[in-house]
Amino acid sequence: FYRYSFPKLKVISGYLLLYRVYNLHSLRRLFPNLVMIGGSQLFYDKYSLVIYENHDLTELGLGNLKYIKKGGARIQNNGQLCYLDTIDWARLGKIANPVLLDNKDEGCINHCGANKKCAAENDDGFTKTFCWGPNLCQKGACPDECLHACDAENRCVCHKECLGGCSRPNNASACHACNHLYYNQTCYANCPRGTLMADDWQCVTSVNCYERNWNEHDGQCLEYCPTGYKSEKIVKKNRCVMCDGQCDKVCNGIEGIVEITDVKSLEKVRGCTVLRAQLRITLTGGSEVVEKLEAALVELREVGSLLVRRSFPLVSLSFLKSFRRITGEDDYLYKHYSVYIVENKNLKDLWKVDSFKDGTNFTIGGGKAYFQYNPYLCMDKIDKISNLTAEIEDENDISLLSNGDSVTCVMEKLEIVSVTDLGDVVEIEWKNIYVKDYRTLIGYQIFYKKSKYENATRYLAVDGCGRSSWSVQDVLKQTESNNPDEVTTTHTALDKLSPYTKYAFYVITSNTANAKKGAESDIHYFTTSPSTPSPPQAVVAKAINSTAINITWQAPLYPNGVVHQYVAKWVRQRETIDLKLIDIPPASLINNNPIETHCNCFSNMILNEIKFSISQGGNAACDCRKQESLDSKEKVTESVDFEDYLITRLISYGHKRSSNVTTNVTTSTTVANVTPFVPAVAPTPTFYMLEQTVNTTSNRTEESLLITGLHHFSEYYIEVSACNQASCSSTAVMTRRTKKLAGVDKINDNSLKYIPGLDSKQPKRGAVAWIAPSDPNGLIVSYTLEFTKQDQVAGRNECCSVTKFNEKGSCDIPDGLSPGKYRVRVLPYSLASEGEWSRSIDFSIEDISTGNSSLMIVLIVAAIFIIIVLVGLVLLWRNRFNSNKAQTYVSVNPEYSSVGVYEPDEYEIAEDNVELLTEIGHGHFGKVFEGFAKQVVKGEKKTRVAVKTLHGNESVSKRMEFLKEASVMKAFNSHHVVRLLGVVSITKRPMVVMEFMSKGDLKTYLRSSRPDAEDHKEEPLTLQQKLQMCGEIADGMSYLSETKYVHRDLAARNCLVHDDLTVKIGDFGLTRDVYETDYYRIDSRGILPVRWMAPESLKDGVFDSRSDVWSYGVVLWEIATLAEQPYQGQQHDQVTRFVIDGGYMEKPKDCPKKLYDMMLMCWHYSPSMRPTFTEIVASLAQDLNDHFKQVSFF
Repeated sequence: FYRYSFPKLKVISGYLLLYRVYNLHSLRRLFPNLVMIGGSQLFYDKYSLVIYENHDLTELGLGNLKYIKKGGARIQNNGQLCYLDTIDWARLGKIANPVLLDNKDEGCINHCGANKKCAAENDDGFTKTFCWGPNLCQKGACPDECLHACDAENRCVCHKECLGGCSRPNNASACHACNHLYYNQTCYANCPRGTLMADDWQCVTSVNCYERNWNEHDGQCLEYCPTGYKSEKIVKKNRCVMCDGQCDKVCNGIEGIVEITDVKSLEKVRGCTVLRAQLRITLTGGSEVVEKLEAALVELREVGSLLVRRSFPLVSLSFLKSFRRITGEDDYLYKHYSVYIVENKNLKDLWKVDSFKDGTNFTIGGGKAYFQYNPYLCMDKIDKISNLTAEIEDENDISLLSNGDSVTCVMEKLEIVSVTDLGDVVEIEWKNIYVKDYRTLIGYQIFYKKSKYENATRYLAVDGCGRSSWSVQDVLKQTESNNPDEVTTTHTALDKLSPYTKYAFYVITSNTANAKKGAESDIHYFTTSPSTPSPPQAVVAKAINSTAINITWQAPLYPNGVVHQYVAKWVRQRETIDLKLIDIPPASLINNNPIETHCNCFSNMILNEIKFSISQGGNAACDCRKQESLDSKEKVTESVDFEDYLITRLISYGHKRSSNVTTNVTTSTTVANVTPFVPAVAPTPTFYMLEQTVNTTSNRTEESLLITGLHHFSEYYIEVSACNQASCSSTAVMTRRTKKLAGVDKINDNSLKYIPGLDSKQPKRGAVAWIAPSDPNGLIVSYTLEFTKQDQVAGRNECCSVTKFNEKGSCDIPDGLSPGKYRVRVLPYSLASEGEWSRSIDFSIEDISTGNSSLMIVLIVAAIFIIIVLVGLVLLWRNRFNSNKAQTYVSVNPEYSSVGVYEPDEYEIAEDNVELLTEIGHGHFGKVFEGFAKQVVKGEKKTRVAVKTLHGNESVSKRMEFLKEASVMKAFNSHHVVRLLGVVSITKRPMVVMEFMSKGDLKTYLRSSRPDAEDHKEEPLTLQQKLQMCGEIADGMSYLSETKYVHRDLAARNCLVHDDLTVKIGDFGLTRDVYETDYYRIDSRGILPVRWMAPESLKDGVFDSRSDVWSYGVVLWEIATLAEQPYQGQQHDQVTRFVIDGGYMEKPKDCPKKLYDMMLMCWHYSPSMRPTFTEIVASLAQDLNDHFKQVSFF
């Protein structure tokens, strides 16, 4: 599509539809100058812009589109489409909310680029970028006084009849589009004399109208004449003339038959008055069938013959409201029958056949009637039809047995005594009927439904699921009477009714099949009591200026009465930003398009906090109109209906394309009537709640309130409630910030002064002081100081946080300024934006280097001498301490003689080189801190580390035992084993410094990756990631086993996860050196991890690398279950007995077979039959990434 372009196309009068267009990436070249979409014709009766299933489209690219007159946008199933969140749909006009479904959404960068024209101030005074694609800014909104009729510079210079902009000022012939009507390259408020209005947006001549084969009527050119008129050709002109009587629309069938099988097939007969064909109705299901039949056949007066067969949803044929005649011509008969009604399970009534308003009756010209298997259709209704036929029917034509056999056809009138509204329920009372045999009376049935108008009929459709529009409540008979003159009544209550709603109801008897008569009442009506309304809808608040906000809203979805007034309340919110966090002007962070500034000392972490604080309350910093959302069921159903409609229309276009209606013109729109503001003035900018009552206005769909006298750039909490005669609703709540006020973000020039430094030897360390703005836009969050040497042009900018300024009332002059005379000025930044520069003041920096050289030499010599003395004292103390240690701990447990007394070595680091930050774990041994260590990794001055230390106040022996872990870890050098970085032993509180694993232990990480985790922080693991973790743990254990170490406590809790998800073996508090012997036996002491222990360890206390393999199998189970507890539901002693007896865990849910097979190998009862860790790594090798092969021990 790159070679196609339509640069002259500025207006699409109807709608724009893109459906499955391939190799189209953007519309920016195809429609580079499209200004407006008119929506004179809507797709799906809703949309003027439809972008559907275009798999290559990455952006819309409609950079010049400024206005959509009517309809909404539907953009769906475009897998690569981005830049939808950067479009301000409200700027395109008062259109319906866009439907944005199943586009790319995730993974979109949506960066508008560096073009400053993309930045625009929203309703809160904040700046945001809007664009149709990279470097393709959305056109700015026009000022309120000219709506959508400004020029390219957003100036109100276009003619009042222009829309979407203009090429020349105040010229109705230079409009991009027209506000009302278009004719001959010019915009008009009304069509010029001698022309006709067509399509509601353009004017055409009478010749043009005739060439279209359209009709002239009342100054318009219409495709179809209105009801009661017919088209008549008069000398190259088609005119609509009034019919004499009723206008006919004659329709013909295919081979003399028109068949209605579903609601879609109704289009064939819609609006027909005479049908010269056989009308067949065969409906098996559907919703709102009768309403759709009535809408399509409301004008049908005459058919050739009528066949209704197996139409389960039909209860009545009363939808044939204009039906007057069945011709019964031989060509249209069905087996000699002009009326053929068969197997209609729910049919109870036919159409009206007598007493028409014109004094005529229904007629049937020829043929016979046929009625069979209509169990609810009584013979008296059938007889009315059979009496009209010319021929005589017999029992083979009309059955007395299969028609009306499931209903009592003789009905008396049932009298309603009273209808009482009791608030939440309505009580209905009626007189009981007298029957000779009360056994035939089961009870009564009350049919009731909502009926806005008093036009309800008893018989309406049943849908495909057997549901009717009437609700039914059964009432058992209460008394029996043998006296026909005795009057008794029955009453019941209807509940769960909608408030302030008109209902229709009638009561009928429920009889047995052999009952000879029943009774039914007339249809009566009642209206329920009012109740509390729902909150107002579509509440929108827009900042008009720095002191006014306009609020608009719509009526409640459920008024539950007559809403006579609304109550609006508002209160100014206090700014909630923690000034200690602020270190930069927010204009470059609240706005998503950073401004150019030399003051850049703010962290991204603070950015989010400031944004949240400013915009809390929902929609304070964004367009308050939310996109249309659909739940999953509605989304699927609606999307299917939409696609069916789209495909149907595209197919029909293939047969209906015509070129005789095209015109090379622009389009128009209708300016919405703006509701006048109702002012409500808040006298002072206080923090008190204010209130205003707004009375409703008839014939107004939207209410509004203008609140004035507000404080500049302040956030207001706004709530609106609706009130009817019962009570007021809960409130609809939102927040909105007034616009900024110019000139208030400036310091007082007279308060700016220079303060020399207190140390006369260093006069350059002075400060600049001033008085902060007294009433800024929100808060002052930062200052920029500009220092300029008097002999130079360019200055140096320094950022001063508001926290530093508030502490002293001044900001220090920075180091590094060379001696000389300087000017300084100050620029404050508020929550709104940068303020205004202050005036400049002068100050000097003296050169002090020559006058103090001798003093400097003396000070340097003295400092060197003091350092030498201190170093000597430290060395002397250290030698004495080490000597005492070696003498005290010479004798140790022979079992650990390989470790021996801890001796400082190359791993020893000074305590001052370790900085402890936050605690990240603790246990019976002590605590683990996150911190920093200096010079522990080659090439790094400062390294992030984990520091393990004791609780404090332990004995010397406990401290020495703690340091043995360091001795064990010194021997480890594997990528998948946590690395020892250093030891601090020359202190009362020894520390072991280890590699920092940012994501913590594996057990906690697995649980946090569960989809239902309360603290769900991690993405769910894929199978590949799980297998990678299994391989890394096996590789680490393979290294340990090869170096003759037994872990004894291998579990997910003792494996640590790096930031890149690499898993390493950690926690060697129980690791033992078994270099000289193959086994390590312990007595029953301490707490043992029985759920991870092998049967030989539980039974005999034997630990070796094979028992670690058993534990590794349990770790695999933990990874597969995302760290569920092994052997759930069993106590520790039960687990011990279960494992010793040869038991093992079942396969976890959704666990791959390969992973569970490996668990079973690890859980072999015989240790010698278990695989080694090297064999485990080999079996997983094909599932591990290339990086593993480079760094692994395997």
